[in-house]
Amino acid sequence: MTGGAATSGESARARLVGWAFCLALIAHSFLIVVLPRLDKESAVRDLARSWHYAIGIALLVFGVWRLWLWWRERGAIAPDILPPAARFWHHALCLGVLLLVVVGGPLGFLYGWTEGRAINPAGLFTIPAPIGKDHVVWKFTGYFHSASANATVLLALAALVSAGYTYARYGKGLLSAFPAGFGLLFLVRSALFIYAINSFAAREPGYIAAAIFLAICAAFWLAVRALRKGRFAATEGKRGGIVWNTGALAGVVAVVGFGLTMPYLLFRVTPFSSGVVVEADPSITWHRERVAQVDWAPPTQFQLTTGQETYKWCKFCHTMEPGEAHLVGPNLANIFGQRAGTVPNFPYSPALAEAGANGLVWNEETIRQYIGGPDEFVPGTSMMISSGPVTDPALQDAVIASLKRDTMFAEGEQPE
Repeated sequence: MTGGAATSGESARARLVGWAFCLALIAHSFLIVVLPRLDKESAVRDLARSWHYAIGIALLVFGVWRLWLWWRERGAIAPDILPPAARFWHHALCLGVLLLVVVGGPLGFLYGWTEGRAINPAGLFTIPAPIGKDHVVWKFTGYFHSASANATVLLALAALVSAGYTYARYGKGLLSAFPAGFGLLFLVRSALFIYAINSFAAREPGYIAAAIFLAICAAFWLAVRALRKGRFAATEGKRGGIVWNTGALAGVVAVVGFGLTMPYLLFRVTPFSSGVVVEADPSITWHRERVAQVDWAPPTQFQLTTGQETYKWCKFCHTMEPGEAHLVGPNLANIFGQRAGTVPNFPYSPALAEAGANGLVWNEETIRQYIGGPDEFVPGTSMMISSGPVTDPALQDAVIASLKRDTMFAEGEQPE
């Protein structure tokens, strides 16, 4: 599925810029996978985020540059490498990735700025926020910044399948059937995605899934090489025409469109705030009154290790401290003893708001049932858990204990 490397169709400058773009996107993709799996309050995460911004700036520069060279050179794959139909399709896939990255980059900066964060690329310099905090813009830009990255993953998977076909038929695979750098990008981007979707609960299944995926790709390449023995179909005369080209463009648009829905399909996140809101002063984003008392318990070793791997996903969607802004989920400060669906200024699903109106109160038992199966406990809720429902009683205890410590004790109240 690799094939021989192409040496024509692009200028030397275009190949260099293409490789720079693709290697930068590989590094950026790695950080996208790593960042959510790091403790939100750790120095390592801050460092990773700063490099995320730095590489993002480089991607924007290389992406715009590569698009300009593409337009100037009228394409990127040499005409004799693939039949016109396959060449057009592969061009469309690569252009889709370039355009998504160029559009998604500025959305990422807006996402950071409207969260109230200055951009500090690799610690080299600081780009202060030109606009203030804005939860509406933050949610919109965050959704589509993430969605554009998801769409590039689907394009990579489509390209990988297409490369398998062109290698089996024409002997032109990942290295020769795409512009410089893109074949490697598609392979690594796909492998990282396979790892990511299998490592929410633990990392080991992700490693195994990615290894199996790469082994399948290698086995396919070896099998085609052994069976075809260098005898491949000719690439001349197989023209696509306007019907094929229109269909190819529609296919890319469909793949991108599906990718733009992935944050909702995977995490039930939407770009717009809608739902049942408890109106209050806009500055109030938490339960200011503590209505329940809970016992302080120091964390056990299990909670600090295995339990924390599950609990960290709670903090990916929720803030815990009084005064912190809502994320895609509400601020949970002082949550124990409160009626469900009543944190001020957060748009709840009608299902959860109705459950609260009917008497659902958050305590150890109701939280245990909720995290054990959100859809079963409150049908129609918009909450989901990235790592899957927490059904292990020991993990449930660990999550609840961590939630108590983070939400029910003000600074200075926690015993040593």
